[in-house]
Formats: sequence, C-alpha cells, structure tokens
Amino acid sequence: MPGIMRRLRLFLLLTAASAAFAPAAQAQNFFERLFGIAPSRPVAPQPAPVAPGPDGFGAGEPPRARPAPIQARPVSLRVPSEEALLGKELKQNGSSGSLRIERVGGRSDLRARITLVGRRSAQSVETCSVALGGSDGVPLVSQGRGEGLQRFSIDEAGCSLTLDILDESVLVKGAGESCLFQAAQCQADASGLWGPEPNQLLGRAREYESIRASADKAARENYKVLVQRARPEGVRPIVAEQAAFSSERETTCRGYAREPQHSFCNARFSEGRAITLAQRLGVAVAAAAQPGGPTQGPTRVRVREQVQPRDPYGIPPTNELVERNPFDD
Repeated sequence: MPGIMRRLRLFLLLTAASAAFAPAAQAQNFFERLFGIAPSRPVAPQPAPVAPGPDGFGAGEPPRARPAPIQARPVSLRVPSEEALLGKELKQNGSSGSLRIERVGGRSDLRARITLVGRRSAQSVETCSVALGGSDGVPLVSQGRGEGLQRFSIDEAGCSLTLDILDESVLVKGAGESCLFQAAQCQADASGLWGPEPNQLLGRAREYESIRASADKAARENYKVLVQRARPEGVRPIVAEQAAFSSERETTCRGYAREPQHSFCNARFSEGRAITLAQRLGVAVAAAAQPGGPTQGPTRVRVREQVQPRDPYGIPPTNELVERNPFDD
C-alpha cells in the first residue's frame, strides 16, 4: 500500500507540472531538468538547393544592375583653310599632274591652274595632258561648308569637279566618269587626293602616323555619338556609311605614291571624315589659323558642345572645352 501511494503522489505531481507549463517547449525543458537530461540544440532547416539559371547565377537571385554605358563625347578638328594652300603645287596621288590655287582680284576670287594627265583612249597606252582653262586657269566657285570642309566646284566643258580643302591637300571628286576632251583627244580622271610629292613627306612619317591615330580616334568618337543619338531606324544607314568610308579611304589612298611609308593620305582622309561627322553633330568647329598668325601644332582636337540657352531653374551646363595635341595620345 505505501508503494501505491508513492506512485499516485508522483503521478499527481507530474500532472500538476504539465498543467503549469502548457507550452511544449517549456514542458520538455522541465522534464530534462527533472531527470538530468542534457538539452539538445535544435537543428536549423537547410535551404533547398537552387538550380543555376542560364547565366550561371541562381534562378531565384535578383538580377544584378549593370553599370550605365559611358557616353561618348563629340570631337571636332580645326577646319583647314584654302589660305594655307595658295601658291603651292599639288600633284594627283603625289605623282602626276599639277594643281595650284591662286587668288586673283578681290579676296573672294580664287582660280585653279590644273593640268590633268590621261590617255588618248581607254584602250590606249599613249599618255596625254590637258590644262583646264588654258593658261588662265579655271574659277573656283565656293559651295560653303555644308559637310564641314570648305568645298569648291569647277564646271569646265566636259569636266565637272568638286574640291574639298584638307590640310596640305585637296580631295577632288569627279562626276563618276573620266573627263573627256574632244579637242585634245584626251580623257583623264581627276579624282583622288592631290598633295605633296613623297620626298616632301617621308621626313615627317612619324608625325603623319600620330595625326592619323588622332584623326581615327576623333572619327570613332563622333561615329559613336551619332549612333547614340540616332533613332533605331536610323542606326543602320549610319553603320553602312561608316563602312563605306573605310572602303573609300582604302581605295583612294591605295594609289598615293609611297603611302605605306608616310601615311599622309590616310591621315588627311580621316581628318576630313571626323570634321564631316562633327558638322552633323552640331559641334562648333574652330577656324584654321591664317598665315602669319600664331603657330599651332599640325592638328589640334577640340571638344565643344553647342551653347544652349541657359535655364535659370535647371541644372548648370557641363559643357567644357578641351584642347590637346595628337602627340599626347
């Protein structure tokens, strides 16, 4: 009987303890302390593995924000002036013919003395030469700077030409066919770069290589800005035009005398392209220095945005002017 009473008393004590500590965690803690059982640490649930996505990251991870692309800045080169070419003799592809620009009468009257070298016929190997306008030369008609470069035109009987003024040279383009002179029984193609002979360029080969690198960089930057500003439907024509420029430069400069040894044609052709793109971007182009003025480096690159009306309540403009010499690149 005393044993039964002890068991009943123990049962009542356990029942009262369970009622006092209703939460399961507290009851478990009570029995552990009552019977001297060491408490066990709960095991944290492990997250389920996530299958990697197609980009190598977990499918459940939020996408990482990509840095904003760096915006290109328009670049403009100083525009060459015809004043620097007055009285200088230039040759087609640096080897044949003759081109000399002279000023007559008023300051706006320019004439060109051009001698073209051609052939008697397309099948003939006999050469011939024709002086446009005879001994008086032909007048140059200014077409302004619609594409950045100073442009002139010549409209002679049987020969229509456009002349774009570059540094130390003139880029001549014909109507697509050779000029035909019936009286002289001669036909000649005046297209190409008219510039100095190679013996005047070889000593400045490193200078022209630097000028070409600077001009190529300016042309690339202006091309990028033009693409960034274009509408989606306008990007493809810009890309096609840039590809055509590279092809035209290769075709034009391939025939310049000893071009691989001095890079003169490539340098001047790239400068013209950079100026043309800058004109389309509306960049203010600096005028070339006049003869007798302060001397400058062969090429000075300027970065300048057009001045816009100031908004008194807007963010201050960040346009700035940067001048550098290509030899710093």
